[in-house]
Amino acid sequence: MRRGTPAVMILVMGLTLVLGAGLYAQVKKDSKTGLDRIEGTIQSMSKDKNTLSIVQTGSRATWKVVYNDQTKFTMRNAPAKLDDLKDGQRVICLGKYEKDELVASRIDIRTPR
Repeated sequence: MRRGTPAVMILVMGLTLVLGAGLYAQVKKDSKTGLDRIEGTIQSMSKDKNTLSIVQTGSRATWKVVYNDQTKFTMRNAPAKLDDLKDGQRVICLGKYEKDELVASRIDIRTPR
């Protein structure tokens, strides 16, 4: 087999970095809290793994959101529970983006089900 030329390999590596940076750039900072913010629709959830799969509003990017015991759940800024989350709901997730997932400190449900 023939290996790619160095120029092609550099191009592929460059495109990988640009695309990866483009996805990270879609995670916005919340102006009030300074936390990372993802707004979108719940595509799927796994309560046993404490994860949500969120399709971001305005793009087709899918994000993994992890919640824990410290995560606060709200519905339109009023107290809510984990059990209020359902597939298809619009949510705003605030937290810290680490590696390839957002560790949520707050998940606000925007559409009731």
